[in-house]
Amino acid sequence: MLELSNADLPVLGQLALRAPGTNQHSHAVGQLAEDACRAVAANPLLARIGALYHDIGKLAAPEYFVENQQGENPHDRLRPSQSARVITSHVTYGLRLAKEINLPKKIADFIPQHHGTRTLHFFLRKAQAQAKPGETIEEKEFRYPGPRPQFKEAAIMMIADSCEAAARSLARPDPDNIRTIVLKIVDAIISDSQLDECDLTLRELTTIREAIISALTAIYHARIDYPGFNPPLAGPLPTLPPANLDSEERGITYSRPSEIPINEGGEVEDEAITRKVAKR
Repeated sequence: MLELSNADLPVLGQLALRAPGTNQHSHAVGQLAEDACRAVAANPLLARIGALYHDIGKLAAPEYFVENQQGENPHDRLRPSQSARVITSHVTYGLRLAKEINLPKKIADFIPQHHGTRTLHFFLRKAQAQAKPGETIEEKEFRYPGPRPQFKEAAIMMIADSCEAAARSLARPDPDNIRTIVLKIVDAIISDSQLDECDLTLRELTTIREAIISALTAIYHARIDYPGFNPPLAGPLPTLPPANLDSEERGITYSRPSEIPINEGGEVEDEAITRKVAKR
């Protein structure tokens, strides 16, 4: 498994080059999942390597995923059903790519299982709102193919994946905000029955939740100013990006946890949110 972490491997190299936001997200999710696995005596190495490959399917269309977007949202030009196909197809393409590169089955299993059978609720509701009178919207067109997580590490990956994406979406990822969104995500995943087929206990889920909160709090810990070591800038201040955009390939940022578009399955659906980019 350690050999699979080699960044010079073609698929990981392509991910870093063509989908840098996804690549960064994968490493961050791997760190969260690794910490959570250690807390419940699961396999941290398996989780970390699985994280590196869990989103390789996004190589097919990296610009359609919010972590790789800067400014315009290409989903604004698509029908909701088309957007849903693009989003969910990164699982099927990822599995095909995993087969082509002879990825071990245990690692490839993270690709479909970290999404489970969750529904893209924001795109579904968008389609329902745009539907013509008498038009039927099929929910199955907005659902991931599954299966649900079948082992502990895959379940931990599902939780870590959503929590990392939500934390990145916060304008102020302080401890209170982080705890709020992690609790909301874990509760949603449980309520959506996504963990019914793996052998996690409620005690382990609590431990996993607290481990992820601690890890995210450490990652986004507050910085302090050092008086006398921060000289003022000469000349006028540089032009800042619009307040609703983040210049570090993190998509949209939200002031409060309640604003983050976390759906009923515990996923962040930034891609479904229409946004306008201010001209600079």
